Amino acid sequence: MGMEDILILEDVVKIYKMDGVETIALRGVSLKVKKGDFIAIMGPSGSGKSTMMHIMGCLDRPTSGKIYFEGRDVSGLSDNDLAEIRNRKVGFVFQSFYLLPRYTAIQNVELPLIYQGLSPRERREKARMILERMGLSTRINHRPTQLSGGEQQRVAIARALIINPAILLADEPTGNLDSKSSHEIMDLISRLHKEENLTIILVTHERDIAEYAEKIVRMQDGRIIDIEDKKREISHV
Repeated sequence: MGMEDILILEDVVKIYKMDGVETIALRGVSLKVKKGDFIAIMGPSGSGKSTMMHIMGCLDRPTSGKIYFEGRDVSGLSDNDLAEIRNRKVGFVFQSFYLLPRYTAIQNVELPLIYQGLSPRERREKARMILERMGLSTRINHRPTQLSGGEQQRVAIARALIINPAILLADEPTGNLDSKSSHEIMDLISRLHKEENLTIILVTHERDIAEYAEKIVRMQDGRIIDIEDKKREISHV
């Protein structure tokens, strides 16, 4: 395990049981994510890409196999321990934004800091600064319904980044946006990657969105079928 490896999946299997029926979502997936990687995970619906992202983000644990997060085996941690890692180490951005409708942009962005013991003034200042970086300085007191889809996703990205995460996980972040807003959001995510060496894992089924990443991991039927490293070449798994 190299010092630069931030996330390692070793032979990860995930089986869901519903009404006595077993569904195998992941069939022995292995992947290494290095600090500063920008990876897109692609695949059709049902390929296992969202399950893999949930496991990478400590939202779920594998049925078998190992997950190492910053060198620590997190495969069998309790729900509370997984929540602790998520709250301090993982920034999430989802297709549906998940902003609280009654809260202003700045209140939504502050939320993750409430658990970190900062004073209200410190929280407000950090949230204001990060919203300014997202180009939203004139929108900080707007509620989600007063913002465009692209603006709402910028607020969601600000909320994900305010904890200074070790890794940013984006699940179909442009799925609810028009083409122009999609590319503006992806330009923003790319800039964050370049300027801050942020480790980003993006789940998408759209090739033009995946093209922003440096590596494209293709999945099918719960397996990784190839990894395209733009700095190198395609390696078949």
